[in-house]
Parts: sequence; C-alpha cells; structure tokens
Amino acid sequence: MTLPLFVYGTLCDPELRSAVLGRMLRPEAVHAARAPGFRAVHYPGRVYPALLRTPGGTADGLLLLGLTPFERDLLDAFEGDEYRRAPIAAMLEEELHEADAYLPAIAIAADAPNWTLQRWQAEHKPRVLATEAATADELRQRLIAIRPH
Repeated sequence: MTLPLFVYGTLCDPELRSAVLGRMLRPEAVHAARAPGFRAVHYPGRVYPALLRTPGGTADGLLLLGLTPFERDLLDAFEGDEYRRAPIAAMLEEELHEADAYLPAIAIAADAPNWTLQRWQAEHKPRVLATEAATADELRQRLIAIRPH
C-alpha cells in the first residue's frame, strides 16, 4: 500500500503543487494535517523549508492522497538530493497516520528559524514559480522518456 504524502512547504501552495504535478488534485485528495514532533524551518541557503525533529513541536501541512507512482517518482526527482522520502507520523484531525515526507538530507541546526508558507508566498513565490514549473516540466519529460511504454 502506498502511504499518503505529508507536505509542509512550497507543495502546500496549490498553484506550485499543480505546476509540479501537471494537474490539480481533487479536493478530496488534499487534507489539512500536522506532523507532531517536527517543525518547518528554513533550509540553509534556500527559500524553501526542511522538516526538523523538534520534541513538542508541530508542523502544519497537508496529506496528499492518491498520487500515482509516476507522480511520486516526479516528486522524488523534483525534491532532488537535498531531501529523502521517509515515513513519519502525521495527524489527520485527531487520528494518527503513517505518511511519507521529504526530510532534509543534511543536518539542520536545532535553532534554525521557523519557515512559513505565507512568507514564502509573499517574498519568493512570484519570483520562483515559473522556474519551478519549468524544472518540473523538464523532469516530467525526462521521466516519460525513460518509462517503459
């Protein structure tokens, strides 16, 4: 069984998520969730976040359901070497679920500043959306070319 995907950063933005996936997810496939024991912090030198284990913390995000194997491969490629997909616990309403999440591939300092989607949307989204969409489209075309028909 494929785990849902917990997203906590730029993939929470519906416009960016649609640009990366190449489609809008159905509303019933996107659920507000949170990851207890984590917080979203600035990834050093980047405009996007990292999920940092923080006792007593909570990272807000979304659970994405029904992603295809191709979309998971695409997201793995999009997140690149800076992240690794790993299972974590995520809360959907008051129920605990196992979900995949993209965790940083490097150590992040415990005192890293918090990251918010609202600040990213105001300060960075207008500048990076087109580039991120083009990157995702290029990755999608590469994956289509190497997948067996």
